[in-house]
Amino acid sequence: MKPVGIIGAMGLEVEKLKDCLQDRAETIYAGRHFYSGKLGNTNVVVVCSGIGKVNAAITTQILIDRFQVNSVINTGIAGGAHPDIRVRNVVISDTVVYHDMDPRILAIGYPHLEEFTADSRLIEKAKAACEGRVIWMVGKIATGDQFIADSAVKADIVARTNPCCVEMEGGAVAHTAAANGIPFVIIRCISDNADDSAEMDYETFEKLAADDAAAIVESMLA
Repeated sequence: MKPVGIIGAMGLEVEKLKDCLQDRAETIYAGRHFYSGKLGNTNVVVVCSGIGKVNAAITTQILIDRFQVNSVINTGIAGGAHPDIRVRNVVISDTVVYHDMDPRILAIGYPHLEEFTADSRLIEKAKAACEGRVIWMVGKIATGDQFIADSAVKADIVARTNPCCVEMEGGAVAHTAAANGIPFVIIRCISDNADDSAEMDYETFEKLAADDAAAIVESMLA
């Protein structure tokens, strides 16, 4: 059976999943360490992509080309952008957009989309994994090559894209998956509020939030 690809931008976002792998094997492509094995009865490939859109896109394409994954889950942390969301709440993507690129320009090239829609089956699995475990919502995730720690910058992004959270890789994972016809979902646990206090909150909650997101992914695959 083809594996599920699991991507985290930072080591702390995939460390818990990597440590849980049964029959783990390591392969290196483009400087990235890909860990193949099983989570429960599911074949998976777990990888740390590195931070940012280019790193995420490179890693997603390698998962598709080299490992023939049947779907991609992007796990990690994000800054909250919805008024009802709090630190350590979870956002499950229904759509993913770039906040640092004009979507009309994006749609000129294949796959001719201004935003990317997550797979409904994976969304349902993520919802079931969250139920009774964390406070969660399904909504839009906005991606850009910038750590948002400024209330004015956050307000501008919210006004233009109306996301539940902001982060730095999900759009590129979604874009690459969509270009290849591969189902995807983005799972984000909130580490901060993407405002003037974001850097302090991030340092406090990044590991807890990353582990929360990884636990959701592990439960999805169980």
